[in-house]
Amino acid sequence: MRYTKFVIENFKGIHDLTIDLSKQPESRIFTFIGLNESGKTTILEAINVFSTGYRVKDFHKLIPKHLKANFNGEVSVSAYVDVDDEDNRRIKDKFVELGYTEYVPVSSFSIDTTYCFENSKYKRGVSYWGFSPKVRKKQSRKFIELPAEHSDWQTVVTYIENNLMPRIVYYENFLFDFPERIYLSGKQSDNMPNKLYKDIIEDIVEEIIPGGSVQTSLVDNYLDKDSGSQDVFDAIQSKLQDKIGNEVFSSWGRLFNTTETYTSVALRFGVETNDREQDFYVEIKIKENSDLYYISERSLGFRWFFSFLFFILFRKNRKTDLGETLFLLDEPASNLHSAAQKKLLETFERFVDDKDKPLKLLYTTHSHYMINPKWLEGAFVVKNEAINYLEPFSNSSTTDIKAIPYKNFVANYPNQQDYYQPVLDALDYQPGLLEKVPNIIITEGKNDFYTLCYINEVLLNNKYKKINLMPGAGCNKNGTVIQLYMAWNKAFIILLDGDKAGERSKADYIKEFGEPIRERIKVYNDFVPAIGNSMMEDIFTEEEKLCITQRFDNTATKYNKSAFNTAIQSALINKEMITLSKDTIDKFDKLLAELNKYKF
Repeated sequence: MRYTKFVIENFKGIHDLTIDLSKQPESRIFTFIGLNESGKTTILEAINVFSTGYRVKDFHKLIPKHLKANFNGEVSVSAYVDVDDEDNRRIKDKFVELGYTEYVPVSSFSIDTTYCFENSKYKRGVSYWGFSPKVRKKQSRKFIELPAEHSDWQTVVTYIENNLMPRIVYYENFLFDFPERIYLSGKQSDNMPNKLYKDIIEDIVEEIIPGGSVQTSLVDNYLDKDSGSQDVFDAIQSKLQDKIGNEVFSSWGRLFNTTETYTSVALRFGVETNDREQDFYVEIKIKENSDLYYISERSLGFRWFFSFLFFILFRKNRKTDLGETLFLLDEPASNLHSAAQKKLLETFERFVDDKDKPLKLLYTTHSHYMINPKWLEGAFVVKNEAINYLEPFSNSSTTDIKAIPYKNFVANYPNQQDYYQPVLDALDYQPGLLEKVPNIIITEGKNDFYTLCYINEVLLNNKYKKINLMPGAGCNKNGTVIQLYMAWNKAFIILLDGDKAGERSKADYIKEFGEPIRERIKVYNDFVPAIGNSMMEDIFTEEEKLCITQRFDNTATKYNKSAFNTAIQSALINKEMITLSKDTIDKFDKLLAELNKYKF
């Protein structure tokens, strides 16, 4: 199963908001971009509340701020879920256990979680499942639709909820004052944030000890002084150390391109006695050569990335999880320097590429270093419609948080650059004096950018690493970027189609910026004559164009440019292989090779 959409109503500052995760091209990484106080965190909180619920004493926090005095209404979060063949097989097996012989598979259903208030007092919570299975028993000639009141419906829904629903994992922040002690049993073990760390240890134990748990595998064996139990405990401790060390530091090596292996993890267990209560704990230390360090004794960057890898790796690898896990990260790496933030983006890409453990990643940011142009199709700009951000001390008793798909936002709010400044900064920001500005190749449009990225990164396995492509806005709409690079006196070229529109754009650029720019404007056959005066998509054969079009629209009978480009973007995002002819691959390979060695 996978989540495709969330609809949020009256949740804190959100009046009515839909987050659609299913739009094409399909993305696995969704970026929520906005200024501080724009409402980014509130969106993640709402999605998390659907998964975890709220404690009774906290329900008042859900009420919109301007309605707290007398709220008589409902706060609701609805989730829409797609159901695949394996899910339906398991659901059918459950119905068979209950005496049914046939079950009509469903493709999707919705779940609505509602909190009802009267005079701002919480009254009740209701969970409504839009799941209407049609089933038949052997002795019956007709299919029946089970109502929610039926005990068999309730049994199956409980099974789906406990076994098939994809998990939502929310990390509010990664400040990570990594605790010196993680309590695994006793009074302190279920206190937050200790419980988050305890749950990770539980996940690891379940992974390495089939049928094991923190209580039976660690606590019971540690407290039992029998020599056999001590041997078992020592063996489990060793496995835990190896598992944590190998997982975290192998990922660390891939992330930072290092093969150093002198760092490992050491676990120290003990019992702390308070008021005659025993709290069993573990200390996680870093071992470097012969020295041991608490995580808290290392640098901020080390603490952050160790904690991030520790949390994400083991939560995503749980063998008991089915479906597509949804990770929610609030302002990750916001307190780290730019290089660390860029490294984090690489980590995101590696995580979502794991075909065995499908996941989606939603994260918030206001840093331009945390924006990847390839992910703009899955980006939302978050703004509070009730606040004038141009006035620094502006405030409002009302709130109306919106999350607008990036493309729509730019079209609808052309004068409100402050709200999407992080994205603009990522593409054409003014660099600092110590920053090295790369030489860039400006593609005619974003679709050419996606196509070249796909061929190089997926089909050619990232063969060419010296190419800095920048997605253009259209063949004659890249004047702003050209002005910036000319002002900075930095090298660039413009890569245009060889058609008539490309030739007209070339003439327009020369007219606007003068003769010196002529040598910076290139077409494909300047690099590879065999390509000819073609547009990017015409490098593909007609058969390939139709085949790629049908990846998006399987009913298509002829090439469609929009569907073709969407399919290419989706294939890039999800690292999907598309079969192309040797001639097509050779043309792209030669073009990329020439761009890779081009002397600016």
